[in-house]
Amino acid sequence: MQEEAQFYFDLMWLFVFVISFLLLLLCYLYFTKQRAQKNEHLSLAFSHKAIEGMEMERHRISRELHDNILPQVHDMPVSDHIRAICTELMPPDFSRLSLNDLFADICNKFAKRTGIECSYFIENDLLFTPLSPENQLHLYRMVQESFTNIEKHSKAHKALLVARRNNEYILICISDDGCGLVKKEEGLGMKSIRQRAVIIGANVDFISESQNGLMVRIELLPPPLINSENIQ
Repeated sequence: MQEEAQFYFDLMWLFVFVISFLLLLLCYLYFTKQRAQKNEHLSLAFSHKAIEGMEMERHRISRELHDNILPQVHDMPVSDHIRAICTELMPPDFSRLSLNDLFADICNKFAKRTGIECSYFIENDLLFTPLSPENQLHLYRMVQESFTNIEKHSKAHKALLVARRNNEYILICISDDGCGLVKKEEGLGMKSIRQRAVIIGANVDFISESQNGLMVRIELLPPPLINSENIQ
């Protein structure tokens, strides 16, 4: 009888130990998750501030070139080049211009500037209007940066932009037939694309095979388009 009582007593303490261990484990997992979420929010806030500062600097440089440097330049080709730089630096007016037209413009200017053959396919009924102007700017810069990387690093002969619907997602792919990713570490341009993707909640992948080009794949779920007629 005494041995049986001792057995149940030991079993009770084992049960208390297991429950205590599980509670401590749950508390640890909870606080670890909280810490990870806090770090993620801080990282997102830092990325947002960094990108915001970058856009402000672009604007400042563009104004400086346009207002102070351009009036002093009397060589027409140089003036045209400075104006083109100012246009690239300044954010587009999304109330007047659509991303569809802006993407086509990026491709046309890229081909003219670099001599690299550039094709594009933009789905006719693809709408970017549900996105805020800020998020449209992030997408514009991501595509712009992708073509800058092709120009600087790819040694490509051809480039392609595709923007279309993929089920409920917006899918944007920028690809080339160049050398692909030579270095394992991502450069500043690719890091900037990733930062902007995090800010707008997009998925971005850099798909590369050696000597077989690089594809930047951006996938974004846009917010629903609000129809003012349906609002009571």
